[in-house]
Amino acid sequence: GSLGTEISLYCGKELLDTLSKVDDELRFALISSSASLKALSDAGSDCIATGREDLKVSVAASAHEKCARCWHHREDVGQDPRHPELCTRCVENVEGEGEKRVHI
Repeated sequence: GSLGTEISLYCGKELLDTLSKVDDELRFALISSSASLKALSDAGSDCIATGREDLKVSVAASAHEKCARCWHHREDVGQDPRHPELCTRCVENVEGEGEKRVHI
């Protein structure tokens, strides 16, 4: 499933500047556990070309544990001993003031 992936977008400068405004919330738009932005010049031969000259994509399976609540694969799953199956984002949503989203 898509939440088991980590996506890297290799972008030209203008697209990189635009997508950078979304920050960490890009993963929600891409329905993935992780999404990162990188310069197009850093794209390797394993990247997938798109219909745009200024965008290439790399998709990999996440090596991180899956959160039992949100199903995102994250390195912080189990860091809170009170909730060994949850990521810190879900712990904040369950016990704290909740996650603050700006864009999505």
